Amino acid sequence: MRPIAHIHSDFATKFGIPRQSGVVGSLQAEIIFEPEFRSRDAVRGLEAFSHIWLIWEFSENVRADWSPTVRPPRLGGNVRP
Repeated sequence: MRPIAHIHSDFATKFGIPRQSGVVGSLQAEIIFEPEFRSRDAVRGLEAFSHIWLIWEFSENVRADWSPTVRPPRLGGNVRP
């Protein structure tokens, strides 16, 4: 997947982002397009909508392998049943 834009918000790291959306009353973020995709025509008409859907990929996921399960720290962490 090739990025065409990046999202910037008030949260500098993933650890500052609340897990529950209701904790943050109001938050705005900015979508910054890469130079070759900065065109008024690309976003023309968006003002008519209240919401947009973004397709994204984690940029800071450093794990190379995939795991179908998670191990929450509060429930034993690294202990597998």
